[in-house]
Order: sequence, then structure tokens, then C-alpha cells
Amino acid sequence: MNIKTSSENLILREFTAPNQIKLFKSLQQAQISGKLTFTSSETPLSNDGTDPLTKSKEDPYGQDGVSSTDSPEGIEWHFYLYSGNIVYATGGIHPIRRWQRNLITNLPQIPFHLPSLQEELTQKKADLRNNLWEYEQLFFWVKQQTITPKQATNAVLFALGEILFDITQGKQVICRFDQDNILFPKLDIIEPDEMINKNQELWQSWQNTGATDKFPNLAPVILQPQELQQKTSISAYQSLCKLLNGNRTLKDLAVQLRTSTPQVTSSLLPYIESGILGLVDVPDLLEQLTSSGESHSLGQNRPLIACVDDSLMISHMMEQIISLAGYRFIGINDPGQAVSLLIEYKPDLIFLDIVMPKISGYDLCGQLRNQKQFEDTPIIFLTSNNGIVDRIRAKFVGSSDFLKKTVDADELLSKLEEHLPH
Repeated sequence: MNIKTSSENLILREFTAPNQIKLFKSLQQAQISGKLTFTSSETPLSNDGTDPLTKSKEDPYGQDGVSSTDSPEGIEWHFYLYSGNIVYATGGIHPIRRWQRNLITNLPQIPFHLPSLQEELTQKKADLRNNLWEYEQLFFWVKQQTITPKQATNAVLFALGEILFDITQGKQVICRFDQDNILFPKLDIIEPDEMINKNQELWQSWQNTGATDKFPNLAPVILQPQELQQKTSISAYQSLCKLLNGNRTLKDLAVQLRTSTPQVTSSLLPYIESGILGLVDVPDLLEQLTSSGESHSLGQNRPLIACVDDSLMISHMMEQIISLAGYRFIGINDPGQAVSLLIEYKPDLIFLDIVMPKISGYDLCGQLRNQKQFEDTPIIFLTSNNGIVDRIRAKFVGSSDFLKKTVDADELLSKLEEHLPH
């Protein structure tokens, strides 16, 4: 295995530890300097043998709850070499999430503040596809004695480890070398063997979980809350609702819970395989920050679903299921502001809790029906009671339907299909 020019590409199949050692050893022996780029050359299939990127809206979760893969064709990772040793690595998806995990794990004295980071990167005109600003930042902190050289080395190893793991899971990659793109070392360089051995230990643990077809850059979400509640204690269920909100990847959860990604995945795997939990794509943090400010103007062709409920837990669960199915969502937790917000956002369908402080769902439904723009909008009550008296009163104030408050994903999606125009 010999890479000496920037024009030579290699296809590396099953890029396992022996092949990694062989590649990096050859570069080390030749004392090569430059940028080594790996590109994913195939899109893995989901468990049912289909391309997860082509899942239809009729089957939004797929057989195992996976909406898409985190290793689509064309993802690139970059290793910077100096005399065959590794200076730093960048690229892949979620570079900002990786940076946040790195700070929490290795540099706890450095606060992570996303808006400040966005402003700083904008000023630097940083290229997030090629995150050398990270390396410069680590060097700056060492120079300022904000962090120790050892902490900087651990941070470099952390980035290398996550990136090499993603490449290993990608199975087949295309490798090319650019000898004109050199990053001169400012921190301790890393021996390839050290990086590869650490990755092999993690990869072995990952294989032992039986989750090699799952991607740790995906985020777990609750698809069947009622079944999850039946299988767990009340406190465990409440904790899972807070953790599994569709915004934290398996890697993020591992760092938050101070454990390893294989351990987190192993504990959740039975629920994932039974369909109680699903795994979904999430944007990187800066993408999320940008899109949140534009959410009202994006995706206007998709129906907007509103949920008025003073329970944050119910609102989060509804958001996970509805957003995953491809609809837009707005949660309103203060019933006193519901009418004005609903008039502003003009949802296509409204879920409405019956029992709320200050105003009941019945009264709120009556107010909405008196607004011309909501005369024909489907309004579905969320309730724990489904008796004949409740139904009569609900019909009297103009409700369209009922949904049990222990929300079931299939029942919820069925209600959406039934009441939204096709």
C-alpha cells in the first residue's frame, strides 16, 4: 500500500485495524507529509435491505425506526500527516457536536456557548468541512495556559478516535493523498499505532453490542411511549422522555451520561429492535441554531401541526413523532397564549389538552371555533377520559376527534392521515 502522489486514489474495502495499520505504517516509513482524505464510497442499507434514504412518508420510520443513515455517499474525513505521524483530523458529519463532546470530556474548564462559537467562526470565515480552526484554538489555549499540553493531546486523540471509528464503520472508503496540503505541528504529534489500538478496542466493544448496523451519529427517539411506560418504572420513563428527545445522538448521550457509546447503545438496543425507540438523523448544532431562527419560513409546503398542552413531556413526545413523520410542529405550553399564537402560525391541525390551568380545553376550543380561520380546522382533544359525557361535551364545543393522552405513535399518525386533506 503506497500513496505518494495527489492523483492516486485507493479503494479500501473492510478498512479494519490490520488494513489501517498497514496504510499508516507505510506512510510513516516513507515519512510522508500532507493531507490524507477518506471518502465514503457506498451508502449502507437499513436492516430491511432497502436504502434508508428512500424511505417513503407512508413508512417514515422503516422496519427498525431508522429514517436514514449517517454515512451517505460523499462524506469526507481528513488526516493531516507530518513525517508519517498524525497532526490532526477533521471532517465527517456533526463537527460541532464532536467539538462540544470534546470540550465536555477533555476540557471541562472551557464553556461551550453555541451563539458565541457561531459568531467567532463567522468572523474567522472558518470552513466547517475542514475544521482546522479547532487545532488552532487548542494551540491558542495552550499558549495562554488555559489548558495543559496533555489536555490538548487528549483532545486531539478524541477527535482522531471519533473520526477513525466513523471511517471504520463506513466499511468501504476511497483514499487519496495531497502532498501539497501540509499542517505543520504546533502540538504533540500522534503515533498512528496509538490511535489505531484505541479505535480497535472501541470497535470491538461496538461489535459486542450487536449494533454494527446502527450508527452512533443518529439520535434515539420514543416511537411507542405507552409500551415504553409499561416496560419501565415511572422515574425511568420520565428520565428517558427527557433524554431521548430526538436532539441527542448516541455519542452525545454517552458523553452526557459519562459512559461509552457501546454501553448506551447496548442498553437501548432491545427497545430499538422492538420498535419502541427509533433512530433518526439530526442536524449539526450550528445547522440547528440557524434553522431555529428560520423555522417559520422553512418547509411551508408541509402541514403544520400544533399541540396545546401544559405538559412539556407530552409536547416533546408529540414533537418527536410528528416531526419524524415529515410534518412541521409547534408546541404551546401556556394555554393563556394559545389563541394569539395559533392565529399567528395558522396550523393545519390542532391537538388540544382538555385539563389545563387557567382555561379548559373545552373553553379554548369554543374560542377557536369563534375565529373564522379555525371554523374548519381539525381540533383533536388529548384526554385520559373518553366517556360518553366527554364526547358529547366535546362535540358541542366543536372538537373533531379524541386521542388518548398516553400517546401511541401509530394512533397519532392515523389521526393525522384521517383529518388532514390528501
